[in-house]
Amino acid sequence: MEFSIDENNIGHYAYTVMSSDTDSFYNTRLSLYQELVQEVAGLHANYRGVGISDLQKAGKTWVIARSRMEIYHYGWWQDVLDVETWPQDPVGLNCPRIVRAFNRKDGKPVFFTNTKWAIIDTVKGRPLRPKEVTDALILPPKELQMDATLPNNQEKIESCDKVLAVYEPVIHYLDTDVNHHVNNVSYTNWILEALPASFMDAYKPSLVDVRWIRQTYRKDHLTVTVFAEDENGFEKENPELYFRIERIKDDGSREDVFDALTEWKPRNSF
Repeated sequence: MEFSIDENNIGHYAYTVMSSDTDSFYNTRLSLYQELVQEVAGLHANYRGVGISDLQKAGKTWVIARSRMEIYHYGWWQDVLDVETWPQDPVGLNCPRIVRAFNRKDGKPVFFTNTKWAIIDTVKGRPLRPKEVTDALILPPKELQMDATLPNNQEKIESCDKVLAVYEPVIHYLDTDVNHHVNNVSYTNWILEALPASFMDAYKPSLVDVRWIRQTYRKDHLTVTVFAEDENGFEKENPELYFRIERIKDDGSREDVFDALTEWKPRNSF
């Protein structure tokens, strides 16, 4: 099915889950849901003439700044996911966008995502006022828009001060995208790779609230640190884990490039 936009300016896209989208239990991977968010946002913007290729001609591009995804169900090979998306009113320099998905077989919700995007000047690396672009996107009627406010996670982040694991990812050529930086989905894969296989066998994330703080590139040296409120964070009934990705600079100093606050449930609860 091709991407389409209805009379309320809500975008629609259907996706059939492939075997490569599933994990060793045949459950859909978190990365598939993150990829669908990226895909439908790009399709919607491209449909309206303000996709990345259009903006790059004017020295601009889209970047994602934050995403809060609530996950209700992990599907199976050959499930059909009906994905919907629409833009929201700009908030300062941010362009909020809602993306949600349903399982066509029973109509049950699969995930709901509130995202914040920004328009960046590719020369100066600075965010630009988004009104011209959001006008081109055409917002849905006011009654269909939702509250795009995202919670302040700082208190919960600060409570996660016990280090559970450290992982150093290798940035591969295929991690980069058309913006010539690491694609946002690669960060999701890295935080999952930092976890013990036994934990991943037992749990799936039910909430993933992430921030892309700085862009990263192929030459960068990165480290992923996994935190929890106590040293038994991997054994909780419903674990809450915080991830921080840092860039290690040539002089040995570090700077934050990404972080994620996550909540998990046993696999059999989905």
